[in-house]
Amino acid sequence: MIAPIWKDFYITLDRGGAVSSADYAIKDGAGHVLYTGRAYTRPGDTYPVIRVNDIMADYLRRGITFIGDTDTAMVAFDVIVGDESYGENILTADWSYDPDFDATSLGLNFPICDILLPGQLVPCTLGTSGEGTASFVLYLAGGGDFNADFNSDFLIEGDDTETGSITAEAFGTAWLDLTEYATATRLEYTDDETGKVHTYRIGGGCNQFALYYVNAYGGWDTLAVLGTTKVRDELKRHTLRRDYNNTQTHNRGTVNYANEYTRAFSFHTHPLTAEQGARMHHLLNSPHVYLHDTQTGHIWPIVLTGNTAEHKTGHGLHEYTIEAELAQERERR
Repeated sequence: MIAPIWKDFYITLDRGGAVSSADYAIKDGAGHVLYTGRAYTRPGDTYPVIRVNDIMADYLRRGITFIGDTDTAMVAFDVIVGDESYGENILTADWSYDPDFDATSLGLNFPICDILLPGQLVPCTLGTSGEGTASFVLYLAGGGDFNADFNSDFLIEGDDTETGSITAEAFGTAWLDLTEYATATRLEYTDDETGKVHTYRIGGGCNQFALYYVNAYGGWDTLAVLGTTKVRDELKRHTLRRDYNNTQTHNRGTVNYANEYTRAFSFHTHPLTAEQGARMHHLLNSPHVYLHDTQTGHIWPIVLTGNTAEHKTGHGLHEYTIEAELAQERERR
């Protein structure tokens, strides 16, 4: 059975007769014990009942916090009572609260817009219960005449193509690295399971930041930051007073014993259509966001800090301001 994590998923521990309680274990596909507990029978019931989605939420969260070719938006498990198995079940990282959503037919990618930055990673999360593939076609500027700044700014398409495929495990994410295709101007990839086609233009000129985030359905998506980005560095200094002794570095009056360094960002999107803006909730409400500096190659975990989402409208277009900071402070003692 495949179920979204938001939907209550009950298993009745039927032991063949009325019991007041039952000890159980939850194991992954390899037989490792993930959780043990005891369930009690409610008044008026015959058997204990457990709500598995509450128990498994933390385990599912741990499985989607990495960027690489082993990311998964699901957790498969067995519920064991004694020697009896209640069968393999699958919970997916779907927090959409959408009862009509079906990952196996709709896929797990819902990008906000169709522009990528040169040198970034492109996620493709496959909504299949088994190993899946995505086929891609990259359009390249040929003849050695590619000018990165000019072609990127004006999104000029090339005539040459590069084809291939990427593979991911069940409900997993495959990542296509655009640094390997320096002259790419357009990307098309097809989820071979659903037949869903995604088309991206590769441009953005001198912009350097891309965001990766887990969308409401449990898939990874990306947003290129094409507007301005403001970076703020905050240094918090911890001091204490000591005696004066100029022969010792630690007794010099006021001592700076520790510093905490925090970097914060204000990202501004390019003008988005109403349809694109309607998908911004996938990013703004995501607890798993990473920042990729495509110029340095660094990828950092970040947290979105704004309690409100400012967006300006005009002529039917929307521009969003996204506040964030690095998830890991840099401390020096």
